[in-house]
Amino acid sequence: MLKMKNAAAAMDTIIGENTTLTGNVESDSSLKVVGRVEGNIKAVGDVVILVNAVIQGDIWAENLTIAGTVNGNLHVKNNLHLESTARVKGDMELHSLVTDEGAIFEGNCKMAEVVPESDSDNKKKLEFKRSKPTDMVVEKEG
Repeated sequence: MLKMKNAAAAMDTIIGENTTLTGNVESDSSLKVVGRVEGNIKAVGDVVILVNAVIQGDIWAENLTIAGTVNGNLHVKNNLHLESTARVKGDMELHSLVTDEGAIFEGNCKMAEVVPESDSDNKKKLEFKRSKPTDMVVEKEG
């Protein structure tokens, strides 16, 4: 699993195992899904999709770890980790990909370049040329 910076403090939202959320989810922090989400997920921080979780929608995240099922496109600024139980159907744009033996992925993968840090307006952002979120998630500066 990806190591998250100060994961316990930053994980402020958990969608529980017996919960189905219908609609889009936006977070200024990190998010863990154990249940089901029928809609898009946009997080400034990391997103973790656990083994029995099901997502029907697109995901935007800083880092993304998937152990469950996702039917939608993935837009990951840094690292995507597909664990052995992951089932993903959709296109993905990311910077780095780690996949465990047994993970299933059906779709297209685009490895995007990180914008150089000298460009202060776009620092640590990726340019997603094929698709962009309709509502931009604002990164906290600090």
